Amino acid sequence: MRRFYFTAAALLLSGVVSARAQNVTPTPTPQPRATPAGQQRQQPPRPATLDLLEYGAQIKPEPRLISVMAALDAAGFDPTPKGEEPSVFRAQLRRDLAGLDPELRKRLASFYERNRLKAVEGREPTAAEQAARYVSLAYVLGPAPEFQEPERTLDLPAGLLEVMDFAPLVREFYRKSGIDERMPTYLRAYQEEGSRLRRSTAAMILDVVSYLNTRPITTTVERIPVKPPAGEKPKKNAPRRVETREHERRFVVVPDLLAAPGAVNFRVIADDYFVIVAACDETKRYCPGREDNPASPELRRAYIQYVVETLVARFGRDVAARRVQLR
Repeated sequence: MRRFYFTAAALLLSGVVSARAQNVTPTPTPQPRATPAGQQRQQPPRPATLDLLEYGAQIKPEPRLISVMAALDAAGFDPTPKGEEPSVFRAQLRRDLAGLDPELRKRLASFYERNRLKAVEGREPTAAEQAARYVSLAYVLGPAPEFQEPERTLDLPAGLLEVMDFAPLVREFYRKSGIDERMPTYLRAYQEEGSRLRRSTAAMILDVVSYLNTRPITTTVERIPVKPPAGEKPKKNAPRRVETREHERRFVVVPDLLAAPGAVNFRVIADDYFVIVAACDETKRYCPGREDNPASPELRRAYIQYVVETLVARFGRDVAARRVQLR
């Protein structure tokens, strides 16, 4: 049912765009003027000037992700293609971790090897697939240095439950590796990568909102029943009391300097949508979402979902009323 509403809302929005496009009288395309020698043609405004926050978006590193992926590297995870050198940041991290307690490194490696994904029908899992569960783990843990695990419930994905016991190792790694002292330096490197993501992210957002002819709803309102005070008996037929709470909805693009080349991970946690994007490698062959490459399809799909899902929740009845026409 949710998939139907999501698709239906997208169709309605697309229909509005198409209808408006059909009613617009085309205007002649102005011919470009010749540029005198020695003068540069004036460039249009760069998308990087777009205020991402107005569209619910931001680019922000995640310290928990850095800690978990650094521990995973110490465990032996190596997504560097054969015959190539590790990235500059990964090489620096390994130099920083050269003095890590050998016994802890051994336990990290043992956990990683025991929980590696196995080949399915002869196809070996990719490095990005091996790391995906640990990316999910980073986003359910509490902040450093406790990295508190969530309560284990059936609501958690099975793949995440498989690596939940990596959390105590991450806590120990954080204490013994000295990463807490180096974290400000690491965050600066991640912020620099985030700055390189800004232009393509802005261009992608402009493309999506222009096509859908709408802006994202950046807040949601939750209605919560109010319980009577302790010891007070509820009155018969008394109206149910509720209070409203407003939540901010965020679309967060997260640079990941320790991801497998070209990897893009998408996670939705409550009202927050996280897109974890691998850094562009030195060869520039893997540049998802970077200005070196067009915005990746995964980044675009994630933002479309961020925009449309709240429209579905808010206007679901209107969509359902047109079910027959849509089908």
